[in-house]
Amino acid sequence: MTSRSAVGDAEPTQPDRQPPPRGHSTFENRRILFVDDLESIHEDFRKIFAKNAPPSTLDNDEAILFGTQEPTRPALVEFEMDSAFQGQQALEMLRASLQENRPYAMAFIDMRMPPGWDGVETVERLWQEDPRLQVVFCTAYTDRSWTEVLNRLDVRDRLLVLKKPFDPIEVYQFANALTTKWKMAEQAALKMSSLEQAVEERTRELSNANIVVQNSPVILYRLRGEPSFPLIYVSHNITKLGHDPQALIASPDWAKRLIYPEDRAKVGESMARILEKGAAGASIEFRLCAGDGSLRWVENRYVPVRDQESRLVEVEGIVIDITERKAAEEKIALLARTDELTGLANRSTFRERLNQTFAAAKRGALPFAVLYLDLDEFKPVNDTFGHQAGDLLLQEVARRLKNCTRGTDLIARLGGDEFAILQSEVTEPVYAGELAARIQAELCRTYHLNGNDVSISVSIGICPFVTGIPDADAMLVQADLALYRSKEQGRDQYHFYSQTLDHEVLDRVTLSGELLRAIDGNELELQYQPQVELSSGKIIGMEALVRWNHPTRGLLPPSVFIPIAEKTGSIVPLGHWVLDQACRQMKAWREQGLILSVIAVNLSLHQLKHGQALIRDVTQILAKWGLPASDLEFDVTEATLAQLKWMQNDVLPQLRSLGVKIAIDGFGSEYSSFDYIKEYRVNHLKIAPSYINESAMNDDHAATMRAIVTFARDMGIPVIAQGVETAEQSSLLKEADAGAQAQGFHFSKAVDAQKATELLRSGAIQPSKPAKG
Repeated sequence: MTSRSAVGDAEPTQPDRQPPPRGHSTFENRRILFVDDLESIHEDFRKIFAKNAPPSTLDNDEAILFGTQEPTRPALVEFEMDSAFQGQQALEMLRASLQENRPYAMAFIDMRMPPGWDGVETVERLWQEDPRLQVVFCTAYTDRSWTEVLNRLDVRDRLLVLKKPFDPIEVYQFANALTTKWKMAEQAALKMSSLEQAVEERTRELSNANIVVQNSPVILYRLRGEPSFPLIYVSHNITKLGHDPQALIASPDWAKRLIYPEDRAKVGESMARILEKGAAGASIEFRLCAGDGSLRWVENRYVPVRDQESRLVEVEGIVIDITERKAAEEKIALLARTDELTGLANRSTFRERLNQTFAAAKRGALPFAVLYLDLDEFKPVNDTFGHQAGDLLLQEVARRLKNCTRGTDLIARLGGDEFAILQSEVTEPVYAGELAARIQAELCRTYHLNGNDVSISVSIGICPFVTGIPDADAMLVQADLALYRSKEQGRDQYHFYSQTLDHEVLDRVTLSGELLRAIDGNELELQYQPQVELSSGKIIGMEALVRWNHPTRGLLPPSVFIPIAEKTGSIVPLGHWVLDQACRQMKAWREQGLILSVIAVNLSLHQLKHGQALIRDVTQILAKWGLPASDLEFDVTEATLAQLKWMQNDVLPQLRSLGVKIAIDGFGSEYSSFDYIKEYRVNHLKIAPSYINESAMNDDHAATMRAIVTFARDMGIPVIAQGVETAEQSSLLKEADAGAQAQGFHFSKAVDAQKATELLRSGAIQPSKPAKG
């Protein structure tokens, strides 16, 4: 007797459809076989895969804050489950599945199943039929010693042990990870087979190699969703890499112990990406420090788990050892797969790397871009000065291309005067445009060839990776079409595969250059939005907000140019200007006898990364205007806090030691718990506008707002509500805490220095009706 069911929230399967043959890269195999002599155990497994894990308990404030609903989890993978009650029955079902070309990916097997075979003999027989089967032993106790089990079975990396009683989360993660591992092993085997055929005579030592996924542990882990990302679970097989799971969980520096120092920055940037509201998951390769001091290359795949308010609850992931795969790739790279004339990669190498990079980006790795290059005047040079001069020109072009790119980029000569570049880590299309502009400038410089001065230009087509693109070949086609447009429209230029993207990138590049000139050209101005005490209407502080009086586009809000400044690095000189002007205005108000407790300035992550330069800047500007440090308050977001914590950046404590105040901007919008705030010495919590906007219309948001205010009051931290636009919102805040402060259009929009001075002279703001924004 067998029992079969399919559970999950993913797309429905099609049982009647025949799967592709073994090793096919699209074979999605989520078939699981449960082998146990008790029907109740089978029922337990079905329940585990049919429901979500229970929510964690919270204290009273957090219960009020987050409600009693279960946190949302990622959509469950759909598994196809079969049940067998004895080992002999399991063997028959396995044989039938192989005959139908529908193999099982894994099996959960009980150790004791009287009166038939025990778990060890069952596994032995199953592996004789299908050595690819991943196995999890389920046991409370066993008649055999584990030494005997390991000596008898050829375990390799195919066997894990699950102690009874079961942890539902662990069971689900085992199933998800091991079925994924089964598929990856099949893909790896197919890929390795293709590589062996391509380089058979020159890579004989690789003929019997296998991708590491098939011979390495899969490590499961979970992180709590708060700025320090504490490790709350890691599977026991981390011991294979020489680490104690409990010691790692207890360590606040677990990441520092595991991640190779040179890779921490890129891992930190990758982790920061999951803080973005729309992030579905990510993947990154880095070097992991084993317990014996050796290094292992691993791939880390992880997804954020968010609640109904899109706040981060946890991060769940798997770590896969890819050391042998990396070694195989390095050996292949050493083969003569380069262009003999220039020493660059050849077409075959470029296509291979492109396919790998495309697959990684599909799994969540950083996006990239393909640039196609064609030398515009190469043929006349070749015809006029001879082939020797043409070869010298190609070699010099190759050298200059290397000077324009990074070590992580791949340059290839495709043939003749055609080149291609695989640009890595292109998070914005503008970065590909900047590289193309550098290449144009570099290749247009005069060449000296055998006593002759030669000038050429280059046409470039660009295709960045985007989510909807079907495959790597499509990217090559798009880049080629973009190159054709560059040629057709006059040469010596670059184009993207779409005119819309052309215009967007040109606009970004133009604004970036104009912004640097605007800082020195008196085009920027600061506006000030009052922070008001609710009980009295008294103005407590002012937040300085930068605006750009663009000569042709008019008044630009910071949302237009701040992201550009952060990505191009011009945020540093812009931040210096804002800080200097804000302190100058604060000094002017002081000299006029106007009372103001603090002036607030926003800080970006890019500024905070330049920690010591920022400290010097703050110290010098405060001294320049003769202001005490307590007059200045810096606003940082929760997402910025998380990245500083991950990078172990201590710039905020250093600023606090100077006497500068710190406020958390948009508090409550990123994380489902706010316990993390206890380790920061902050002066204000600024409640996110989303809670304020919804508080008058939604009881849950109103409860959340009150809970934040209560928590802050208990911690002794003043609260500033952001985005207060109505009298009703103001009243709700007063009810929660009469001593709270607020800012928003209900009191005043951001105004210029003259209007702000008039408001300060009045001493207080008493709005009679909501102001429209």
